[in-house]
This record gives sequence, C-alpha cells and structure tokens, in this order.
Amino acid sequence: MSLGSDIRKVRRIPYFKIIFGLTIIAFYVTVATLGRHMELKKIQATYQGFLALQKQQVGDAEWDSFKEKVHTEIDPIIKKLEATSSSSTPHLQHLLWASRDHLYPMLDNARIEKNRDQVQFEKHLKEAERIINANSIWNIYRR
Repeated sequence: MSLGSDIRKVRRIPYFKIIFGLTIIAFYVTVATLGRHMELKKIQATYQGFLALQKQQVGDAEWDSFKEKVHTEIDPIIKKLEATSSSSTPHLQHLLWASRDHLYPMLDNARIEKNRDQVQFEKHLKEAERIINANSIWNIYRR
C-alpha cells in the first residue's frame, strides 16, 4: 500500500457558484416584485388624478381631456383583465370590476361629489389591494 492511495481528494465547496446563484435569485425576485401588479398601480394613479380633479372642481374641458387620457391608459388594462381574471385570481377580478364596471360611470357622474359608482370603485380597489398585500411574498414569509 502506498502513501498516495491513502490521501483523499478534498472537495471544495463552490462558494462562488452559490453566491452567484443566490444573487441571481435575489435579483429576479426583486424585479418580479416591482413589476407585478402594474394594473393596480395604474388604476390607483388614475384614481388619484380623478380625486385631484374632483377636489378642484375643474371644468368640462379638463374632464374631457382627463377621460380621454384614462381611456387610452385603462382600456388595454381592461382587455387584459377580461382575458386573465378568474375565480382563482380574485385580485384581478376586483380590478376588472372596479375599472370596467365603475370607473367610467364614476368619471361621468361623480365630478363634484361622491356617488355610488365611486363608492363601489373604491371598495373593489381596496379589496384588490388587500388580497395582493395578503399574498405578498413578505407577508407569507412573516407567517
């Protein structure tokens, strides 16, 4: 028996590969989290614009301009939500109901004071946000 056959090969832990892999995963999760729920963010931004105009009680020209902008931004979102929302994605259903069923009537009829469509719009928007936040990766991790 020789001395060379007793020496075992030492396996090194591939620290670089592990750190690189974890970095890639962290980057992906960060980008995925920031890019998720753009529909909610756009609808919320639209609603904030609506509230500002409602508070200022602007004239017809400003409302018409705002409504045209809203149609340009929100119509594609409504089409996407109609195609993707289902009972397995209740947050998308609430966003669909808020945008398709209540946003445009709210723009037409709640220019000066809150009406039923605005109340329903807010209800669906808050419920969508609640569901999204409840299913957030950070909240799941904290459980």
